[in-house]
Amino acid sequence: MPPRGRGNDRSARPRARRVRGFTLFELSLVVAILAAVAGMVVVSFGDIEDQAELTVARTTLQELRGSLAGSAGAPGLIQDLKFLPGFDPAVLRLSDLFGNGAGYPPFDPATQRGWRGPYAQGGGAIQNESRPEPPTVFPAAAHLHPRFTGSFQARGFYGSSGEAWYGQDEDLACGDPWGNPIVLQVPPVAVFGSPSVEKQLKYARLVSAGADGVLDAPRDRTAGRLADGTASARGDDLVLFLYRTDAYEPE
Repeated sequence: MPPRGRGNDRSARPRARRVRGFTLFELSLVVAILAAVAGMVVVSFGDIEDQAELTVARTTLQELRGSLAGSAGAPGLIQDLKFLPGFDPAVLRLSDLFGNGAGYPPFDPATQRGWRGPYAQGGGAIQNESRPEPPTVFPAAAHLHPRFTGSFQARGFYGSSGEAWYGQDEDLACGDPWGNPIVLQVPPVAVFGSPSVEKQLKYARLVSAGADGVLDAPRDRTAGRLADGTASARGDDLVLFLYRTDAYEPE
C-alpha cells in the first residue's frame, strides 16, 4: 500500500465555497434601505440649514435693534434723534442706520443730539433678478426675487398702491438669510386711541419675512402675540420689538 502523503489526503484539501447571489427581493430591500437612509440624511441636513438660517436672522435682528434703540455700550439712532424738534418715528427707515445721515442734522456734542452714524454695517445681500450682483440696497416695488413668486410689492414690502413704507429703490438695506430686506415697522398714529410718539416707539419692531418670503406682519400693533398666545397674524415672520417683549398687551 503506497504511503499516505499530504498530497493524497483529500480531507486536507479546502472545499470550494458556493457563492449564492442576492435574489431580486433582497436587492430591492437593500436599495430601499439605502434610499431611506439617504432621505433621512437629506432631511437632517435640511433641518440643520433651516435652523442655521433662523439663528442668523435672529442674530441680525438683535444687532439692528441695538443700533436703533441703543445698548449699554453705545447710544442708538433713536436715542440720538428722539428729542430733536420735529422728530417723527413714522419716517424712520433702516436705511437711516447706514450711509451719511442725509436728512438729519449732524451730531451736536453740546446738545448730545443729531446723527452720528453710521450705526451699523451693511448686512446680508438682497437677492434681486434686476441686479445680478446681490447688493445691500432696497429693491424697487416691481423687482423680482429669484426664489419667490411675485414682486417685492406683491410680497408686502410696499403698500398695495406702491407706498414706500419701509424703503425705496436704492436705499441702503440689510438682507435676511433668505435674501429679502429686513424692515422696520412703526405703527401709524391712527391705530392708537390716544396717539403719541411713545406709543409708536413702544410697538415699533424689526421684521424678517422668514422662509416663505412674504411679509405677513401687519403694520399696526397687532403684530404682537395675540390674546391666546399665538402669533398667527404674522405668519412665519420673525418679529423683534425695540422696546417691549413679544407678549400680548392691550393698549
